Amino acid sequence: MKTLITRSITGIAYLSILAVAFFLSKFVLVTVFTIFLIIALFEYINLAQKFPAAKTTGQQVFRKYILPIIWIFLPVVLLEYWCVILNSTNILVALVIILCTNDTMAYVFGSLLGKHKMWKKVSPKKSWEGFFGGLISTMVAAWFIIKIPYFQNDTFTNPYLWIGFTFVVIIFGTMGDFAESMVKRFAQEKDSGKILPGHGGILDRIDSMLFAVPAGLIYWVVV
Repeated sequence: MKTLITRSITGIAYLSILAVAFFLSKFVLVTVFTIFLIIALFEYINLAQKFPAAKTTGQQVFRKYILPIIWIFLPVVLLEYWCVILNSTNILVALVIILCTNDTMAYVFGSLLGKHKMWKKVSPKKSWEGFFGGLISTMVAAWFIIKIPYFQNDTFTNPYLWIGFTFVVIIFGTMGDFAESMVKRFAQEKDSGKILPGHGGILDRIDSMLFAVPAGLIYWVVV
């Protein structure tokens, strides 16, 4: 219970920072995510130093340069592009709400009912009960979110397309969670950092966005 309270307080503080940034201006939002990007890259560098020794020069180059650019830098830049160039801040707000809702509900359902692990070797705490509990409850919440005028967009006037967007974001967000878990396990670390009590580091908090943002952007553009 203490962990849940700490996690909830940190989550509220994190969302409050994002909410203020979203509604103040695009410049503030980009600044906040740029700060997140810098911290996340430093956290990755710290984790990479604990990886087993690379067997080839190619492995070393991939770990040191290619992986952080593809996995962390580009998704955050895409997010900022989505907000500033495509002028779709409301969709980004919805994406963050979807991910945070899914994360919270998956944690709750997993803590209460979790018995069947999704991928125990990589992420021991993630269960199928938590995954489906988060997925279903978040899709229900998304149905009501689209009713709010701020989140209505010409692309997502059809509620079924909106539910499809939610599904894509959750699936790829979960993949992002597993990807970061694999990196941490490779480094033999539980968290990427300690800046967020109950959550770990910034990379622990934005890991789902690193996969969900590119996937959500593709869905948004194609649909």
